Formats: sequence, structure tokens, C-alpha cells
Amino acid sequence: MAQIAVLDELKANRKGRELPGGHMAWRTDFIARKKEDPDGPVAFLAESSPKRVLRTHYHECDQFQIIALGGGTLAKHTLAFGGIHFSRAYTPYGPITNGDQGIGFITLRAKRDPAGGAMFIPEKAETLKSVKNRTPWQVTEMPTFKALAGGESSSVVQFKEMQDDRGLAGYAVTVSANTKVAAPAPTQVGQYIIVTKGSLLTQGQEKKGMAVIWVGGDETPFELHAGAEGLEVVVLNFPREELTPSKSVTAKANGEFKAWQCVLCAVVYDEAAGMPEHGIPPGTRWADVPENFGCPDCDAKKSDFELIEF
Repeated sequence: MAQIAVLDELKANRKGRELPGGHMAWRTDFIARKKEDPDGPVAFLAESSPKRVLRTHYHECDQFQIIALGGGTLAKHTLAFGGIHFSRAYTPYGPITNGDQGIGFITLRAKRDPAGGAMFIPEKAETLKSVKNRTPWQVTEMPTFKALAGGESSSVVQFKEMQDDRGLAGYAVTVSANTKVAAPAPTQVGQYIIVTKGSLLTQGQEKKGMAVIWVGGDETPFELHAGAEGLEVVVLNFPREELTPSKSVTAKANGEFKAWQCVLCAVVYDEAAGMPEHGIPPGTRWADVPENFGCPDCDAKKSDFELIEF
């Protein structure tokens, strides 16, 4: 049976703790670990104070994170309210630098993190490199909700970047007021549904505000029953576990140009393409990339990139 938790009903569960540098962190559990299912799904809102820096780290499980409050940066990427980040197990990301309003992530895992917490770089870099068959990859995407035209009862817009050959998928679903539709089916690992706007009718009650719903892989598609305000939800399918995805190397041999890959998170620097968004023009040779270059996803050093052999 699906598990449903609404943020406004969990305020009493918010727990805070002091951090070094005068910062604060708070955690609100949507779906906590259960004694009868210690390896089951875990979902929580993690908040922290303005200007805090969370160092580059990784987890030993696949996870989604939704920016529910504030914003900031992840390495060289902007983190904006509503954005969704997915990282495969053993993929380092960061540092995360909070903006002026602090930041709040809803972290979503299909099972508990075996390590029990963040594995920080550089302390755990050698441990990370020793993991066999590791296929690091991450992506951040903003959901696009389609406005309903006259007569339309619902719409589903699939994410363009957040997908792989194991069934990873994300959907932005809009449902008109007082309408029932089935959500996209979960993978065998399961899915999360996050209510971002409107109200949900379930078990004879109308749930308003942000809600998190866990749907197990053996369950039928969840019924989205919109209340009087209509409904917008994000549906996030975890990738299947029985297939091993290939590394996300998108660069191709291009004449005399070469490509280099981060050994920690698998980001590729293609000499032909450069990284214009980070101030490195197309055609810039690796040797001419500044020595203080940092990986745009995990802030690894230039020395942590290796030549890709095609």
C-alpha cells in the first residue's frame, strides 16, 4: 500500500542541530526507517542555514533530491527552487553552497544508504576509486508542467535528461480539479510522487500542500485524485537494479581533438566542445585548460581527469 506524508502535518517532527561555523541544520522525516523494514524507502526534508557549504560527497545508493526551499549552487551549477537532482550510487557531487535564504532538499531513496551517511571527498576518494563496476552519473532538471487547454483533464510531460537504460524516469503531471487519473506505473524498484501544487483527495480526506508518496514496485499505478484546486505532481521512477548502465561518455573522437573524463564522477571534458558555460571556449586543448580548473559536478582537480581511449 502506498505511503503518504504531508509536510504541514509533520511540523512537530522537525529536529534541529548546530553545525560548525555557527550554522544550523534541520531534518523532517516524511518516510522514516521502520524496524520491520530497515532497508525500505527513506524520504526526508533536510534544511540548512544561509551561506553554509556542504563539501563534495557521495552516497552508496541511488537518490533523488528536490529543492523545496531557497537555493544555491552545486559545484558550478545553479540550484533553483523546484529543480530535481538525481545521482547514481557512488557518484560524488558538490560542494553545495547555500544562497542567502539557505536551502532545503527533499531527499528520496528507495532503500536506506548502506554507509549511513555522506562519504566525503577527499577523505573517501581512494575508497570510491576502488569500487568495482561503478557507473557514476548525475543530472539536474527542472520539471515542465503543461497548462491544460479547454477540455483537457490531465497532461504528462516526461523529463528529457533524467532517464537511462534501467528505467530511470521523471514526469511532470497536471490534473484538473476534481479529476481522477492514474500516475505513470512504477518500476520494480518503486517510485516517489511529490505533490508540488494543489490538493490531493485520498482516503476520504483532502491533503493540501507539499506531500510525498511512496509507491512500491509491486503496486499498481497510484490514483491521482485532484481536489478543488487541481493538482501538480512530480513522479520519479527509480532505475531497475538488474541491468548495468554504461558510463555516460558522450564525447566522440573528433579528428585530432581528445576527451578527458573525471575519475570521480565521470564528467567528460571534450576538447572540441570545450565548456563555454564555464568560460572555456570550444577547441581548447586540455593542456591549455587552467590548472585551477575544477570539475563542474564534483569540483575534482584537473589531475583527477584521465584521457579517454576511443
